[in-house]
Amino acid sequence: MWSFSTIRNGNPPPRPSPARGEGDAGARPSPARGEGDAGGGTIGILGGTFDPVHNGHLAAARQLEGVANLAQVWLMPNATPPHRTAARVAPAEDRMRMVELAIAGHDGLIPSRMEVDRGGISYTIDTVRELAREYPGQRFTLLIGSDAALQIRSWHDADALLDTANFVIFNRPETALAPQTLYELGFAPARSRVVHLDTPAIAAHQVRDRLARGASIDDLVPAAVTDYIRVHELYRGSAGSGP
Repeated sequence: MWSFSTIRNGNPPPRPSPARGEGDAGARPSPARGEGDAGGGTIGILGGTFDPVHNGHLAAARQLEGVANLAQVWLMPNATPPHRTAARVAPAEDRMRMVELAIAGHDGLIPSRMEVDRGGISYTIDTVRELAREYPGQRFTLLIGSDAALQIRSWHDADALLDTANFVIFNRPETALAPQTLYELGFAPARSRVVHLDTPAIAAHQVRDRLARGASIDDLVPAAVTDYIRVHELYRGSAGSGP
């Protein structure tokens, strides 16, 4: 059965920005922060380009942790995005570092370097297989927006992905998919859930557009991310489309 849930929005507080290189930026996450496993719970994988990570990403991750009953949510920046190979993207290590800064101090949200460390084009099916190899017995579910779900047939080796992975598809105020549509796309009801989120209507291209104009982004990203972008002079004179 498809399941539906609705929760209210929550915005993360800003965090101070450490200097580049501070902290354990090279650590790979384990199924629980530190050591051990996730207590038998399911871990959600929230992947994307995160170019840059913004408050909408963080609100979605925090809400998904609760509404989908997840032990943890791993935010996993890709190395090279499959659908944006022709577009300019900030370096993977910078995007990774901004994710680490954005979720510092948020229990249950974990930065994952899996795709960044693997390098190349980050195909989700490769990640699903790598997770199964590295964490045998651990349950994972892919967290994707309804807009991404509509494009699932364009993903690399989509049939294998749909036959293998578990999914939580999240509807947002501006996008919503009916269960019948997801079924027609190939999502198996036994391994898929639909939830409803109430998140800020923010897209990464809005952040990049503002930066290109020299406008403030304080209301769009955590303070630590703003500081990092400023110090490392990211997105100067760049804008364009993208999530």
